[in-house]
Amino acid sequence: MSKKTTCLASLAFMIFSFNLFAQREADKKITFENKIEDLFFHEFSAVPIILTDKTVAGIDPSTGTKIWEIEGDRFSALGGALQEDKENYQMVPYSPYIIVDELLVDTRDGKIILNKENNYKSITSFNLIPEIKSYLIQCKTDDKEVNKFFLVDLSANKTKWEQALNLDKKGTIDNISISNSNTIALTVGSNLIILNSNTGDIVLNEEEKIGAIYQNPQGNTYYAVEAASGGLGSMMGAAITMNANKLMALGDKIYAFDAATGEQKWKKPLKLDEGFLFSEEVDGKMFVQHEKGGNVYDYSSGEPLWKRVFEKRKINDIEKNAEGYMVYYGSRKMQLDNNGKELWKKPQYQGNSFLENLAEDDSYDEFEYKDGSIIATSYRIAYYQKDVKKPIWKMAADEDTKIAYDANEKNLIVLDGKNLYIINPDKGLTDDNKQKLQLKKHRDFNLMEVRGDNYFLSSPWEYVIVDKKGTIIKTNYFEQPGESGRKWLNTLSAVGSVAGAAYQVSGLYNAGMGGTSAAAETLTGVVPPGTGSFNQANKGVKQHQAGYYGQMASEALYNPNRLNAFSDSKDYAFYFTKDDSGTKYLAQVSKNTGEEVDKFIFLDNKPNYHVDQVEKRVFYTNGKEAYIFDYK
Repeated sequence: MSKKTTCLASLAFMIFSFNLFAQREADKKITFENKIEDLFFHEFSAVPIILTDKTVAGIDPSTGTKIWEIEGDRFSALGGALQEDKENYQMVPYSPYIIVDELLVDTRDGKIILNKENNYKSITSFNLIPEIKSYLIQCKTDDKEVNKFFLVDLSANKTKWEQALNLDKKGTIDNISISNSNTIALTVGSNLIILNSNTGDIVLNEEEKIGAIYQNPQGNTYYAVEAASGGLGSMMGAAITMNANKLMALGDKIYAFDAATGEQKWKKPLKLDEGFLFSEEVDGKMFVQHEKGGNVYDYSSGEPLWKRVFEKRKINDIEKNAEGYMVYYGSRKMQLDNNGKELWKKPQYQGNSFLENLAEDDSYDEFEYKDGSIIATSYRIAYYQKDVKKPIWKMAADEDTKIAYDANEKNLIVLDGKNLYIINPDKGLTDDNKQKLQLKKHRDFNLMEVRGDNYFLSSPWEYVIVDKKGTIIKTNYFEQPGESGRKWLNTLSAVGSVAGAAYQVSGLYNAGMGGTSAAAETLTGVVPPGTGSFNQANKGVKQHQAGYYGQMASEALYNPNRLNAFSDSKDYAFYFTKDDSGTKYLAQVSKNTGEEVDKFIFLDNKPNYHVDQVEKRVFYTNGKEAYIFDYK
């Protein structure tokens, strides 16, 4: 997360004029008493943070002044010299906070929310609880068997309560869930814990190796799923969601606990045939999918309601209807009665008969057109006309194939190795759909953006601009001065990084959650085909940007106008590179034309800088000076 700090010999803002470079001074400069060790940008509060060996400070980029500064000898990682393998700060996502040398600090005004006067040794982990607009923070103490937990109220900007807990084994906060009974359930290592959310009082603290926690619709019962062997299940990607393609199996036992008292509600746990994958509420009943199939259970008793397990490994969804239950798996669906008996002799297909070509376990993306659909799997992209089982057009896909989608034009953009296809059956399928690209590192492309009549596809060090017919307008590869430059640049090219808090607060930052938004229509990831990224909803995922949290979160910005600025912030890409003479610089590239509109010169392979594309500024440090450049 942290950027490694080295000295910058110089930085200049450059423009082309008769092939000569003109140089200008920074717009603002801030001087510190000690050498600057680190510069980073708090993406949520939008405050630049400067770390020296004696102080940590937040600065106002519009005026070039310090907002706040905390002094002390504690901020140097090792006697004034930064340890390259140690992070000396940590941002707390979806909040205005940072953790620096075991202090929890509000970056907007420098207020210290937690410090060691609260009798802890170090901050171990934290977890957002959006329903109550709070963070639960875990801290180590001098007693190895005791951890302290603090609930920080984000609205009040202070600690609501603290609680000491005995732990059987080391661990961090996981599987957190809050009930309608004013309790919080969580796991830490091999401990299952239930706390009163208002007071922090301990309701339950016992040794149970748990890999997932979920609730009934009433929110008065916690269901705790046994961890996988070794207790690693919850760390390997399991989640309470219908997206079974991304799940790892947990254990085969489910326990029920009263959310208010912590008492077990069943005499014995619910025993599954195989390892647990996910659970979903269906018409007031509990559907549970394990590795071999699924069944419906009564939430209160844990008794199965189907006489037998529906044995399909990849169930995507289940719905209650007049006949019983409609179960969807892969591209197929089957009607069951209320007892789980199959009512059809063979499955039907979700959409058209061409889906019969897919195996039961295939995940896929479907793109619908006037006369048919494109079906993209990990091994093939094909266009099928309605009610026709064989494709009229197809191409093979492999690990080099990536896709993006322009929903407005209904264009499917396929990057297959160094070949680019723009496919739209409504406009015809011909050999003209294919263009050969001279790309250096095609596997690294990760972003596609609609720019008017063109597409801008990019990686951390390369881009290509094509029109919507696939004609290449411009492409360029930026040679990297060193591995460190590659690391910095990757953070600039990642989806969502340029917007920071603007994405998080407004709900646009929704990576991995299947969300869509105005931004998502113009800015999409370039991903492998067949992942279900474009058409398979992830149920049961609680989004931190939901209504009860979003309004409060928006108030966490130091500059609230930043949200309005986001719509005009995506005109440029930035690439750290070097020219033929070896001069190292940050290139500011127009996404519309590919023109290098400005150059920021660096004389070091590991420059300490940040580009804020929302408010259009470049920050960098050199010695005791922090410089701010404004750009248009």
